[in-house]
Amino acid sequence: MKLILKAVLLAICHIIFYSCTINSNRMLRTPKDYEFDKIESELNNIEYKIDINDQLTFQLYTNNGIQLIERFISNNIGNNQLQRMMPQNNVSFQNGSLYLVRQDSMVNFPIIGDINIVGKTINEAEVHLKSILSEFYVDPFIVLGVSTKRIFLFNGASGGEARVVNLDYNNMTLFEVLATAGGISNSNSSKRIKIIRKTKKGIKIFNADLSKIDGISQGNMIMQSHDIVYITPNFNLGSEIIQDINSIFSFISTISLVWLTISQINL
Repeated sequence: MKLILKAVLLAICHIIFYSCTINSNRMLRTPKDYEFDKIESELNNIEYKIDINDQLTFQLYTNNGIQLIERFISNNIGNNQLQRMMPQNNVSFQNGSLYLVRQDSMVNFPIIGDINIVGKTINEAEVHLKSILSEFYVDPFIVLGVSTKRIFLFNGASGGEARVVNLDYNNMTLFEVLATAGGISNSNSSKRIKIIRKTKKGIKIFNADLSKIDGISQGNMIMQSHDIVYITPNFNLGSEIIQDINSIFSFISTISLVWLTISQINL
């Protein structure tokens, strides 16, 4: 009987030790003396640069994109008259397909084949493609876009959900990303927002403090595709301890009831 009692007590202690869930949901912790990378003012002016695994949209128009104005004037001018006004050598290429930036940094475009535009901004890539396509078309007008720009946002509070936030606009800032995700809840800290970014020089980890007006410059940091934004939760020790104690007492009550039942049977 004593052996059974010792075994039960040992099991209770084991479960109590391993069932502690205080702050178990917190991610990406850093030491107290951790030195974050500085959010320099230059980061607020960094335009998005095309990277490997991006999926691009590509549209080509000739004659400096005169076809683009058709949609604006077709309602006021008859089609026959419009055709007489348009140059006869107009060519437009609009394709809904996505063009993948491969691991070798190349993109296979129509007509011109493989082109390397990794590391270029959208504007720089458009200018580069225009110079190449000028050999085949008259005054080419390029419209290039990135359809896979997104960041990963983690709400560190208990019950928080991770979200994938699409960067629908060029040069979206941290403020805009947080607003898209619904802002910062009461369970999270506006003082500790970690931004993790992969660069050619390695992983950069920034900490944005938006609790004061001085944090405006940090909030205007331009997001890059595949950034990880982690909103650190407020440390609420009291409620988490109460939750753990309630679960432990519930378990002990169940064990006690089973023990009393077994004792009554043995009598």
